[in-house]
Order: sequence, then C-alpha cells, then structure tokens
Amino acid sequence: MVSAEYSIDLKLSELLKQARPSATSLRAAGEATDAVGELIKSVPLQQAAPEAASGFVIDLGLAAEKLAFSFRPPEVVRLAGSHAAGAVTRPDVAADLLVRLPKECFHEKDFLNHRYHAKRCLYLCVIEKSLRSSPLIRKVSWSTFQDEARKPVLHVYPATEIAELPGFYVRIIPTASSLFDLSKLNLSTRNNVRAYTKDGINQPTPRYNNSILEDMFLEENAEYTGSTFANWKTLQEALVLLKVWARQRTSIYSHDCLNGYLISAILVFLTMDSGGSIINRSMTTRQIFRVAINFFATSKMWSKGLVIQPMKKRTISKEGIAHLLKTFDVAICDVSGHVNLAFRMTKSAFSELQDEAACTLNCLDKCRDGGFEELFMTKVDFGAKFDSCLRINLKGNSKVTALSFCLDDESWRVLEKDVQSLLQQGLTDRTKMIRVLWRSTPSEWNIMDGLLRVW
Repeated sequence: MVSAEYSIDLKLSELLKQARPSATSLRAAGEATDAVGELIKSVPLQQAAPEAASGFVIDLGLAAEKLAFSFRPPEVVRLAGSHAAGAVTRPDVAADLLVRLPKECFHEKDFLNHRYHAKRCLYLCVIEKSLRSSPLIRKVSWSTFQDEARKPVLHVYPATEIAELPGFYVRIIPTASSLFDLSKLNLSTRNNVRAYTKDGINQPTPRYNNSILEDMFLEENAEYTGSTFANWKTLQEALVLLKVWARQRTSIYSHDCLNGYLISAILVFLTMDSGGSIINRSMTTRQIFRVAINFFATSKMWSKGLVIQPMKKRTISKEGIAHLLKTFDVAICDVSGHVNLAFRMTKSAFSELQDEAACTLNCLDKCRDGGFEELFMTKVDFGAKFDSCLRINLKGNSKVTALSFCLDDESWRVLEKDVQSLLQQGLTDRTKMIRVLWRSTPSEWNIMDGLLRVW
C-alpha cells in the first residue's frame, strides 16, 4: 500500500516535470535569446526621434524637442529572470533580457518630469524598428513592465519556434544602472514631477522616484537573486510550485500583488539572517513551499518591512524603513537599500494574499493528498472567490478625463484607490474583502497611440 506522504511527493514530482521545460527546449530558448541579444548589440548608431512614439510622449506631457538623442547600442545585455534562476515555469514561458541604457543617451536631469520614461521608450523604439527588419524575428509587440504603462517593454518572438515552448518570446527590459544621482531620487523628500503639487506646494514623488530607482538596480537585484538560486535545486523547485500556486489564483498573481520576480525575492529574503534564515539547504521542496506559504499568511515581519540585506551589511536605516512603511502599503527593501520592490502592492491585495495563504495552510493539513488538486490544479478566479463582481464603466467621466495620465502615480492607479475607498466607506464591515482592479494593458498595444490605448 502506497503511503500518503509518498503519494504527495510523487504527484509533486510529476507536476514539476510537467511545469518545467526539458533541458533541450531550455537550450533552444537560450540560443534564441542569445541571438536576439546579438541583434540588439548590433543596432547601428542613429538619431532617436520623438516622432517614433509621439502619442506616448504627448500623454506624458512632454515637448518633443527636448527628447531627441543619439542612439548607441546598450552597454550590457544580459539574461535575467526565471531562466537565470533555473525556475522557468510553463505554460507562459519568456526569457528576460536586461538591456542597459547608455549614459550618453541621457542628460543628468532627465530624471525630471518623465523625461527618463520618454527616452527609455524611444530607445526601445529604435530597437523595435531594427528587430522588425531581421529575418530571425517573427514578431515584435509592446507590453508593460509589471503593468506600469509608463515603462513599456518589448516582446520579441524568434522566427524559429520551439515545439515544446509554443509562444516563447524574449522580453526586452531596459535598465538604468548608475544613470542618475541617487540623492535626486530620495523617496521621502524629492519632488521630480513639478506638476505634482498640493495647495501650490510641490509634494514628494515616491512612486515616480521608485519607478526610476527600480530600473537603476534591476541588474544588481537580478544578480543577487540568480546567485542565491544557483545550484539550489529544492529552492528552484519550490519557486516553480509557488508560481503554479499563485498563477492559479487570478486575484493574487497581478500587478498589485505577486509576480514571479517578487516571489523569488521573498524566497531570497527567507534564506538570509535578516529573514530569520528560515529556509536552508537541508530542507525539501515541500518544506520550503510550506514555509513560504506560512510566511505569507502569518509572519509579523511584514509589519516591520522586509530588507533583503544581510544584517551586518544593512545600509538602510530604521528611519528609512519606517518611511517606506508610512509611504507604501507593503515594504520589501531590495539588496541595494534604495528600492521598494513591493511599491505596486496594495493593502487590499496583500490582505487577499494572506487570506489565500491561510486557506492554503489549512488545505495542506486537512485536504486529501496535502491539497494537491485544490492548490495546484484548480483555478480560483474572481468569480469563484467573490460573491459579487461589478464592472464600472468610467468612459467619458469628467473626473477621469480631467486627470493627467501620470504624476507621482499613473492616474488609473489613483482611480483604483478612490473606488476602493468609496466602496469600503459604503460597505464598512459588511464585507470581508473588497478588491478594485483597472483592466490590464491590451495585448496589441501600439506605442504610437500612447497611454490612451491602455485605458
């Protein structure tokens, strides 16, 4: 007779085999990604014209004459994400290619008033045009980085398809290592969007500043995460299981909650002394999965902020952490000590994450086969989780049309918070959970249409 424990391990092992691509297909994906990287490195010097993304530039409220620059090939092109961490998870398989923006393409004050975001986009426009002309590329499309419309990315589909990885693409993500003076992007004091005022007084722009800082430390964070996961099989497998678990829960695998990158960062934190070293190399895949779920559900560390730095090398002060907690709903300070990796996460989404994790813990203990079917094979979308789902049409609403697209935050994120607040005031304690989400970026976004197309 097969023991229950053996049965669970067998099912998890089979799930991992199904979720992880074969070594052969990963090699093919790696070769395709390298080929895209070489094409990007070979893009010739040329003038980057604001007209290439006129709608985007206009929606950011910028004058085109201040944005032209001479394009130079990227200083560094490197693989990151799940491919680098050894945790590629089907069915949606993409390789993240970090492309470092050259300093020569920017002025020292381009961190002001979305000029960085505009030039970042124009840099991608040059790459897009070049890739479209290559016979090695089947298709190039636009998307966003973590659903932030002011930070577009390119999805590049190689001409040679990989049978085991249908729809495989390479995601081109710009990075901005050492591009600006860090003191100019202080999260607590600096205003870098001059139109963002209250009673005529400039207000700090922490979300805007964090958006730029995120790009400045993408490479450092990717390097640290990759080195932690390297040659740690059970940690890689646990990350795959957590991604499968989260993807099955539509409401928590979203722009304002979890994504694969954030899950990997949290796992890294739990391996460090600052995270209590509650994950170590002696643990099995199942044990790591359970520890992570328990951390999501019950840890008191969330209220103190997570810092992905060894205790003896911590650079962020207690005051700095306190400010992050005051400014953002959730704080996960990155390895540099400058970026809040969770700056997009909302209080309502985090509450839902904790609720889902608590339900998962209960299922692990009480359901048959450790809840395998319920946790990994069953889709839990909004319709299944919530008693009522409303769709609010704000098209033509005067309050909406009067908003600037982007100030400290994007206007649709501000509207999410306003609607959330209104519903909470009206429903008070009669509901357990309320969640407001703006619809995501369309699958076929033309950058020429600007931010309007995201609405």
